[in-house]
Amino acid sequence: MQRILGLLFIAACNTGGADLDAPAGNGDGPPGPSDAAIDAVIDAAPGVGEPPELMGITLLHNQVRAEVVTGTPLPALQWEPALAATAAAWVAQCTDTQAPTGLIDHNAGRSTGHPYYVGENIYASGGTATAQGAVNSWAAEKPRYNPTTGACSGTCGHYTQMVWRTTLKLGCARGNCPGLTYPSAIVCNYGPGGNSGGLAY
Repeated sequence: MQRILGLLFIAACNTGGADLDAPAGNGDGPPGPSDAAIDAVIDAAPGVGEPPELMGITLLHNQVRAEVVTGTPLPALQWEPALAATAAAWVAQCTDTQAPTGLIDHNAGRSTGHPYYVGENIYASGGTATAQGAVNSWAAEKPRYNPTTGACSGTCGHYTQMVWRTTLKLGCARGNCPGLTYPSAIVCNYGPGGNSGGLAY
C-alpha cells in the first residue's frame, strides 16, 4: 500500500502584518467577549452553494474568525459563487510554472471580473485535500503573530487572510492535478482580499 505523504504543502500569495488577540476564555469564569459570536457562527447554516466536496468550508472559516477576540466581532464570511467560479477555473488548469514546486501556482489574474481585489489561499496534499485539512492548516499559523506589532515569524498570510476584518466573501474549489507532487488542491478566493497593508482587525 502506498504511503500517503503526511506533509501538506501550503502557499500564500500575499503576506502582511496582522494583529492577533488571545482566544476567548476556557470556560473557567464569565464568558469572554466572543462567546456570543462563537455561538452564532456554530449555529449558522453552511455556505449556500458550496460544492459537496467542500461542504462546510464557509462555516469552518467563520469558526476561526469567531475565535478572534476584539471589541467588535469579525463579520461572518458569506459564500460567493463568482469567487468559487474563479477558483474552479484556476485549479482546473493545474498550472505549476513558478518554480516548479509540485503544486499549483497562485492566480495572478484572480481579481479580473470582480469589483475588488481578490485574496487567495492554496492548500495542496499528496492525499485528498479536505475543507477541514485546509482550514486547520491555515489556522495553525495563528501563533506566528505578534499581537503588538502585527509582525509574524514565518508563514502567516493564510491565517491573516482568513481573519481579515474587511474580507466578507469566500469562494473555493478543489481540483486534482495528477502530474504534480501534491495533486489534490483547494483554492479559496476572498473578497475584498486581505493582506493589503495595515492590521487584520
